Amino acid sequence: MIKGENIYLRPIVLRDLYILNTWKNDEDTFKFLGGGYNPVSIDQQSKWMESMIDLTGNNKRYIISTFNDIPIGMIGLYGINWIHRTAEIGLYLGNQQHRGKGYATEAHSLLENFAINYLNLRKLKLEVVNNNSKAVSLWEKLGFETVGKLSDERYIDGKYYDLLIMEKFIND
Repeated sequence: MIKGENIYLRPIVLRDLYILNTWKNDEDTFKFLGGGYNPVSIDQQSKWMESMIDLTGNNKRYIISTFNDIPIGMIGLYGINWIHRTAEIGLYLGNQQHRGKGYATEAHSLLENFAINYLNLRKLKLEVVNNNSKAVSLWEKLGFETVGKLSDERYIDGKYYDLLIMEKFIND
């Protein structure tokens, strides 16, 4: 468990299937994320759980939880490159009532410190839809800089949107 002041990060466990499926099927939560909004059955999502709980490879996924043991979101490092010491970061708060309270900022800080002090990573990167202003603002506040753009990359609500490529050096 990676403990903060208001939240902690813990590995995903099989019993998280139901909450993860609820979040996956929520349009407001998933329409801007990489896989987009595409509802799935609990049976389909159960097939993914083995890879979701596996922390031995190049992906490290964690549930963001309050100290009352209420899961509120997910954060992870993906495609970790152990030679170049880079990874992609992803984050969402699936529990909408916990948005806007600083939990995403704290979760990022916890994971970034873990990435520096235990994984020896030096750079985090991400892609974010340009019109997802809350997410863009969050990542900028966390020190990420836009280094590129993919034009008309994501199809959301009947329109194409640009995808910003952002990065942050964390351990140089």
